[in-house]
Amino acid sequence: MADFQLEITGLTHDGRGVGRHDGRAVFVAGAVPGDAVRARENGRRRRLIEARLVEILQPSPDRVTPFCPHYGQCGGCQLQHLFPDAQRRWKLHNLRMNLARHWNVDNIEWPAPVTGPDTGYRRRARFHGQRYKGVAALGFRARSSHAIVDIDSCPLLEAPLNAAWQARRGQLKDMLGRKPQQWTGVAADNGIFWSDQATDQRPWYEVDGLRLHFSPAGFIQANRHINEWMVHQALEWLAPHADDKVLDLFCGIGNFSLPLARRAGMVTGVEGVMQSVELARLNADANGLKNIRFETANLFEPPQNQHWSQAHHDLVLLDPGRDGAEAVCRWLKPKSARRVVYVSCNPATFVRDSVHLRDNGWRLLRVQLMDMFPHTLHTEVMALFEPA
Repeated sequence: MADFQLEITGLTHDGRGVGRHDGRAVFVAGAVPGDAVRARENGRRRRLIEARLVEILQPSPDRVTPFCPHYGQCGGCQLQHLFPDAQRRWKLHNLRMNLARHWNVDNIEWPAPVTGPDTGYRRRARFHGQRYKGVAALGFRARSSHAIVDIDSCPLLEAPLNAAWQARRGQLKDMLGRKPQQWTGVAADNGIFWSDQATDQRPWYEVDGLRLHFSPAGFIQANRHINEWMVHQALEWLAPHADDKVLDLFCGIGNFSLPLARRAGMVTGVEGVMQSVELARLNADANGLKNIRFETANLFEPPQNQHWSQAHHDLVLLDPGRDGAEAVCRWLKPKSARRVVYVSCNPATFVRDSVHLRDNGWRLLRVQLMDMFPHTLHTEVMALFEPA
């Protein structure tokens, strides 16, 4: 197929540059807004063209040289070729455009995005290993593949975790067989912990002056800087009173529940993973918090029959995974609660759930982007809802 020239004017949610040619939108992997490129068509649908980047004729002012030698092979990062401020600008733009299909975004408050270090920010990572044709590879999954890129250091990891991974690689290579293996490493506040190693110690991190224990194989927010900010921002937006009853759904090990319990009258945390609930209870006891209880429930099913759903709550916090909180948002009505804070790691499910909240009588007051994972496609969002 013939090549064609293209001005890149946008960025898709999956990191491809967008332009227009022959009356259709054109998606070009590797191109960024502001580029002038030569592209070659790969395929055509009714309203769009998939194209391959052939040549950058004029680079965008926002284009930068990737800082990692594994970029392009490793699947961990997708946006290192775009200046960090531009990454955030386009993530925010795409979020606004998606919300604009359902909300008047000009009536929503948009505080400036929250940022932290652009490198050295990950305290948790999942490493992979496999021996293929006698050669051992230990590192991260390749882009769009199950292959493993051999990596001894990642510039996004906190320095202690990088050093620990470098120290482990030698012994792991000696034990590595043909079957793929994986290990989760975490830089806790009390040392480095690995998911495959037994230890008498339990890892913990501090947030809001509280110590939270967790499992090395379990979930915690990978960016400690943004997590600390998120907790304080949620507290400020919810503004709990001393006699308030708070409902924290998808509460995990108590990342938000425990700080809320220091300020509110009573907190109920609900989580679907039993191990997380057990750790949340341990964390509440260890921090001397008596005004908090934790329940186990499947929050992907309608909660109407759960006893906690029948109780009065003044404030609600939602912190679901990528699947969102659709069942909860279909149920949650402003009968008594005066505020809802929704923390999302997936703008698509957040926008979907916001429509359910709107239909139930909530208005979207404020939305803020949090750059939890610079140089990746992932976007973290915090939103505040109040009764309409």
